Amino acid sequence: LVATATPSRGRVSSSASRAHALQTAEDRLVSAVVMPPPCAIAARTAVALLTIRASAAMAPPSSVGRLDVLTSGLASMARMPVAVGSGTTVAPDLGPAPESIPTLYEFEACPFCRKVREAVTALDLVVDVKPCGRNSRHRAEALALGGKEQFPLLVAGDAVLYESDDIVSYLSRTRGATLDEDAGGPLAAAIPTLLRLGRGASVDGAAAAPPAKLLELYSYESNQFCRLVREVLCELDLPYRLYSTGKGSPRREQLAAIQDGSSQCPYLVDPNTGSSLGESADIVEYLVATYG
Repeated sequence: LVATATPSRGRVSSSASRAHALQTAEDRLVSAVVMPPPCAIAARTAVALLTIRASAAMAPPSSVGRLDVLTSGLASMARMPVAVGSGTTVAPDLGPAPESIPTLYEFEACPFCRKVREAVTALDLVVDVKPCGRNSRHRAEALALGGKEQFPLLVAGDAVLYESDDIVSYLSRTRGATLDEDAGGPLAAAIPTLLRLGRGASVDGAAAAPPAKLLELYSYESNQFCRLVREVLCELDLPYRLYSTGKGSPRREQLAAIQDGSSQCPYLVDPNTGSSLGESADIVEYLVATYG
């Protein structure tokens, strides 16, 4: 199945043909994953291998496949029991939100950045995200601000913080909250990265110039569909304003007003083109077509 999905250039020359081959293999793998052992074990191994090979051949993809949804869902399931907060829900009894919007330099595949994003969801914050995958234009900016190329990096007024635990503590204090600590340690934080290996880690080739205005994304950390959009934003090196919209967020009412009653995430607003989209597959297709 892996060979079928990621053939050599001599066998399949066009990206359309590679996409068709990948989709065929994805359909087989998704069906196989629900089988009992030992079939499921073999299928899971194939999923991991296919993800590695497919990411290398087709990043960033112009569409969301069944394998993407499956592995992103597994990543969420693996992380939620041990996340900072829960990754899905706003913490109770939060104090007033900070007046200024902090800037977070991070990248989707980084396990330590993930802990900070979980805290952002639990604290119901708005942050400006500068993706900093390998080859990102934002890495030089982060280096100039903090003196080292290490992520996550939070810049909030005069505060410049690097360590994920320090950032979570700082953000928690701004809202008068105490969050559940990461219960799984570094290995558990890395599991979503392994399941989505190769995605949201680097900029694919020469990124286009950033748009004049920040994109706006309504999202929360452990939503499997939000992850698919954040990965592509990282791979296209697109900065954006993140509006946390976890369960219990008052911002969901705002989102429902925008979407004719639906508070579904993700939801992307592009003030540069006047476009607004509410399905992860549509958002990914739009981002690649517009900024890829």
